[in-house]
Amino acid sequence: MTPRPATLAQIAEGAESIEDFGRLLRDWLHELRRVSSRPQVDAAIGGRPRLLRNCFAGGAVADAWLAAYAELVAQRTNGIPPNWAFDRARVAPEPWFSKESAGIKSRGFALQQAPMPFKRRNLYTPSVDLPLRLHAGRPSKSLEEKRRSNAERQRRFRDRRRSELATLRTHLLEMPLGIP
Repeated sequence: MTPRPATLAQIAEGAESIEDFGRLLRDWLHELRRVSSRPQVDAAIGGRPRLLRNCFAGGAVADAWLAAYAELVAQRTNGIPPNWAFDRARVAPEPWFSKESAGIKSRGFALQQAPMPFKRRNLYTPSVDLPLRLHAGRPSKSLEEKRRSNAERQRRFRDRRRSELATLRTHLLEMPLGIP
């Protein structure tokens, strides 16, 4: 089983078709739930994804989605969108409407409700999933990071105790014996 993409660039690397792209984008959104700090957000959107427009049918729309999500994530976290998100090649050549907006009234609703980063790229959808919640304080750590941190803390503790014991031994040896 391949790991879920953690960055927009990884989505583009793994996409061989528009279906792959959709699946990988959903996986990335799921991974975005774990992001809890600004540096993690920057890592998730910062790397320039390869252009997909010549890779498969619908690739130009996929390029626009990647750029729109990069800008939306940066906007929601008060960050700066990556420069690559504003490339002209990352705009859909024709207006694209989601399946949810198939009817005339629904299209009007999508035109009205689509977030500005999507509208800028000719993408119209009434709802956009963005499960991102940054938390104040320290970023969450993985289990492996916690284990490394605990092992390092234990090593420092043992080193301090060894040093204290060596100092005590030295002082005991230097102490004159109390024999009159």
